[in-house]
Order: sequence, then structure tokens, then C-alpha cells
Amino acid sequence: MTAICDYLIIGGGSAGAVVARRLAEKTQGRIILLEAGKPDEGDPAATDLTRLDEQTADYDWGFRASPLAGAPPLLKYARARLLGGCANHNDCAFIRPPDSDFDDWERLGATGWNAAAMAPYWQRILDTITIETAPCHEASRCFIDAGLEMGLQEVDFAKEVREGVGLFPLNARGRTRQSSSITYLHPLDQLPKHLEVWTGCMAARLILENGCAVGAETARGSIRAAKAVVLACGAIQTPQLMMVSGLGPAEHLTAHGIPVIADLPHIGQHLRDHVAAPVVWETHEPVSGWEICPFEATMMLQLDPQAPAPDILFHFGLRVREKYADRARLATSGPAVKASPNVTRAKSEGQIRLSGPAMADKPVIDLNYFSDPGDLDLLLRALRLTRKLGETTAMRKLCRTEIHPGPAVQTDDEWKDYILSVCETVYHPCSTAAIGKVVTPDLRVMGVDGLFIADASVFPSLITVNINAAVMMTAEKAADCILHS
Repeated sequence: MTAICDYLIIGGGSAGAVVARRLAEKTQGRIILLEAGKPDEGDPAATDLTRLDEQTADYDWGFRASPLAGAPPLLKYARARLLGGCANHNDCAFIRPPDSDFDDWERLGATGWNAAAMAPYWQRILDTITIETAPCHEASRCFIDAGLEMGLQEVDFAKEVREGVGLFPLNARGRTRQSSSITYLHPLDQLPKHLEVWTGCMAARLILENGCAVGAETARGSIRAAKAVVLACGAIQTPQLMMVSGLGPAEHLTAHGIPVIADLPHIGQHLRDHVAAPVVWETHEPVSGWEICPFEATMMLQLDPQAPAPDILFHFGLRVREKYADRARLATSGPAVKASPNVTRAKSEGQIRLSGPAMADKPVIDLNYFSDPGDLDLLLRALRLTRKLGETTAMRKLCRTEIHPGPAVQTDDEWKDYILSVCETVYHPCSTAAIGKVVTPDLRVMGVDGLFIADASVFPSLITVNINAAVMMTAEKAADCILHS
């Protein structure tokens, strides 16, 4: 069976849902939004932020990633497999990137992506979703007070991004997530009739004819698109789908027996992510009873006075969750909290590669953290300050003792060994099909007509903050690019 549409959007996550809705508002032709995972509507584990722990393995792709130099041990690299994508699978931190991030994108060749040009897309999001802060748990208040004790100011990060301490803005309305699917698509039975959402339908490969993308092969048969094919599978699976379809580094595709349609060497390259490492403390009493999510408080530090924005961002966790797949690396014997600083604009680059010629073959995710040694030096400085944070009066009210790395770690070399043994992802992959390298500033794939990318793959560089807000801004702009093509 072959379905015919005007626009085919592959990936129903944070970007795809936005693009689909905006195209449906401006056009009357048939639009098909493909999502490989399950629907989210009516599923409390997906839509109720407080019930995230009820999500089981079938909400996730089960990927693994190598944090260092392409070698084990492996991180559990969570990527959502459901409508709404990672915004129905995360802790909902939602911060507009500082102007300097977008201005930097334009300097890198993303013409029309400067802060002034992107401001209207942020306003579109504000007009669509609700942004709130969670009620502050007493443990989170201790962390904020510790920052104040160290001389920082309390900041409303919903209004500005600068050095300081405060609460995360959340794309949530009370307990209900404000993901792109919930806010742009629900209720699904009231969508415009020309917009169809196909869940449980995975794209196997793109259909490419005479240098043009004309559709995709799926579990339900072929879909052909008369106007455009839009990739919104995220920074891992967008390059994977392109490569299994014959678009990518020729030598790599040939090694997997994939006929090369276009030699595009940058596809899957330049992977960026926020790398973190925690300090973990045992608490005097169990920490429980947070109202919305266990990551309420954050701190931003500007360690380099020449940096355009904070170069360190903290996630203060009211619980410690193991991210390594092989064994526990941050074990605790009693109640504990952690503060995890990450390098906001890490320069290290990894890559996405194929493990086999089909989408069912899980991709090789090589994060390659600290290939730029400056990232390691910056994180070391941040962790030393984190230890001092734990020595404040405010944190001592909450915490009994430092468990990880523990007081035996003192020298720079000891700190670096610790970081290399426990470094973590913040699950913010981007830049694997970047503007200027794979797509033009209007998000067309270079050398392939009719194919657009609308997700974090296109980021020219890593941004200062959690990426979900920037993904939705990118999708809002992508819709305009596609409509004006």
C-alpha cells in the first residue's frame, strides 16, 4: 500500500509535533506525522510529570553510549519512544537560551538565526505552553541558600540566564507536562482532518529518487510526499535514518553494504552533549516528598570572565540515579542527594555511527567526552567549588558527609581520575547534521531536494542550557522555512 501526502514528518517528538501543527494551520494538503512509539494521550506515565518512574522499557529506545574514546563502560542513553518524545520522558527543565547562543549560531554560518530573529519563535511558544516553577522542597532550599552563602544572587531563570542560583522553570502546568504533543496536538481526535498522526509506525528508510526525497518506507507500506519530507527524529536517529538510506560518509555506508546515494561526510559527525560529574552527599534524613520532580534547583556559574554566558550549569538532585549500564559507580548506602555541574558549551565532539544497515540496528553513540581537554579542566574547577558548596552552613543542615568522590580525592590528578570514572550525560545530544555542514540556514539538506531537518541535529553548536526549549524554537522556525520553500 502507498499513501500519498503533501508533507511527511518523520518523528513525533519535541520538534515534529510543532512542525506538524504549524504546517496544518497554514496549509490544507494532507500531512502525515510518523511516530515509531506509542501514543501519549490518556497515559498518565507519559503526561503526568510526577509519574515518570512508572515509565517502563517500552517508553525508551534502550540505547547505550560510550562516554570516553569510543570504549566501554557504557552509559544508558535514554531516548524517548512515544509521541511527544523526550519532553514526555524528562524532568521538564525549560529555559530560553541566552541571546549570545543564537548570535554565536549566526557567526557560525546560520544566517537568520541570531537572537533578534529567534525572539518571535520564543513568543510563539509562550503563547502555546505554560511555564511554571515547582514548589520548593526544603532540601532544594538548602542548596539555594548555600549558593547565596557563597556570594551568588538568587535568579529567576525563567526571565534571564546569568550567574546565580534558583529554581528551574518547567514546561508544566501543575503535574501535567507541557510537551509539544500535549500542547500542540492534544486532543488528537480534534486535530484538523488533513493532519494525521500515525503512532507505532517506524520509518525504515527514505525514498530517494533522482536526487530528491519523495517519501519513506514504513511498517505500514510506502508513504510518498509531494512537497517535502521533514526529519525530526532527534540528533541520534535523524543521522541514522539518513545513513541507512544512503546519505552520509561514503566509506562508512559502503562498509555496511549500503549503496551511496550522496556522500555527505558530516552526517553523524560533530555530536555535542552536556557532560557532567556529581558530588554526592549522604543526608541526615531521607529526602522525599517533592511535589513535581526531583530536580527543582539549579546554579549557574561563569568561571571564565570572558565567557558570554555561564559556562557551568548545575542539576541538584533530590535522589541519586545510576546512569551506567554495567555496574553501580555512584553507590550509596543511605539517603543521599547530588549536585551535578555540567560544561554548558563543551567543545568535545563525538559521532553517531551505524552498527548495521537497518534502523532496527541500534546506532553506535560515541560521545567522546573530554577530547577537548578544556572541558575536563572546566569541570574540575566546578567540582572543587561544589565541594565548597557542601561545606556551607546551609548544606551541612541537610548533609552528613560527602560520599563521592569522598575526602580522599584532593589533587588535580585525583579529581580528573574521578571525573573520568563517573562522568555522566545530561541527555542533550545535538549538532549531528548541523547548519552549514549538512543543512542550509533554511534547513534544507545540502544536495538532496525536498528534504528538511527540524530537530537538534541542526544546532551549529551546543547551547548554554537544557535544550528542549531550543528544539521547540527550532521547530517553530523550521515550519516557516518549509512553508516558504
